[in-house]
Amino acid sequence: MDVIVETHGEVCRLGYLRAITAIAASLGEGTTLEYIAAMLHSLVQSTPLVDQSEEKLTGFIRNPVTARNYVTLARDLGFVGGERTGGLGTWGRIYMAMKSSAKFSAYVRGDVKLSHRDLISLNPVEKFLMLYVVLQRDHLMTKRLLEFAIERGEFTRNEAMIFLMEEVYPEVLRTLMSSAGKRRRAELMQKLEEAQRFRELRESFGRKSEWIRSPLYAKYRHVAPPRLEWLVDLDLLSKVRRGRYAVSELLRNNSSIFRKVLGFPPSSLPDQLFANIAPVYLKYVKSPPRGMSLQALLTAFRQLSRDGREPVNVKTLEVATSFLLLENNLLMTPKEAHEFLNGLSLIHSDKIFMTPMEDGLYITRIALRETDLTT
Repeated sequence: MDVIVETHGEVCRLGYLRAITAIAASLGEGTTLEYIAAMLHSLVQSTPLVDQSEEKLTGFIRNPVTARNYVTLARDLGFVGGERTGGLGTWGRIYMAMKSSAKFSAYVRGDVKLSHRDLISLNPVEKFLMLYVVLQRDHLMTKRLLEFAIERGEFTRNEAMIFLMEEVYPEVLRTLMSSAGKRRRAELMQKLEEAQRFRELRESFGRKSEWIRSPLYAKYRHVAPPRLEWLVDLDLLSKVRRGRYAVSELLRNNSSIFRKVLGFPPSSLPDQLFANIAPVYLKYVKSPPRGMSLQALLTAFRQLSRDGREPVNVKTLEVATSFLLLENNLLMTPKEAHEFLNGLSLIHSDKIFMTPMEDGLYITRIALRETDLTT
């Protein structure tokens, strides 16, 4: 079970992750995250604002430090690679295979102009993609926050901060400790001992103003507010006034569906999200014809393999195929994509070449064409 333990209070706009991914893709491997952040800051500063009030937007990239914090988030969510290697993470590679990424690639190259609003606004497929990624990479925090929001309906930012830091955060640390090595376990134990005193320390402040100025408040502010704003970007929460949130109309009308999906274990979540939540974001989705399924599979493989130059993890290919289809309002869960690929590999074993590697099964070549479906 993945979780992001450390976040920064400024990383509130998920839309920036697309530009970061496009920058990383354009630079390739061997580029430091510092350099990606410098390019991001320069890009945002040169992007025209639709409205001057956007500069006051929560999470607006005002300086290089904020840009660097966003690149760190992109790394933690799997959109970009390691600190000194750069390149793309798994989710970055999947996103760059999607047609939604094309305008950001063109923007980074200087071929098109975008407004700042374009940089932060997500289309329906991207909203679902970001929710899918966040629930995979930050499962426990985001799951519990969504459940809290559905139960409460409306709440203050302070109430959400207290809930996450005093109830969920210690639970996260205990979960991480269960699978940590000796050194990491000692570090987590120290954090847990500190976290178990959060409520006592918070209540020891005589006035609210003292609490807000305290280092402890800063810890709270770096955990809850970004996640609240992520849910705003994903159309699951609305800001009703300063420091106060309410469930959005989308979440309110589909709360039973979200409760059901969030109740599944993490291993079942990918298929449940596609089967139940994707149709919430994209109305009128339907099952894909076999020809469209193969076309999406071949496109995903071509993009992920860099035109056949690199092997592609089978699970990554299946998820990418599902997202490429979703961009055409066609719904195929990763499990269904697996079954489709498995059926093809049985019938056309001489045209789909697989090899096992340390972290799973990989495809090195696909020699299929759409006409092969009829043979």
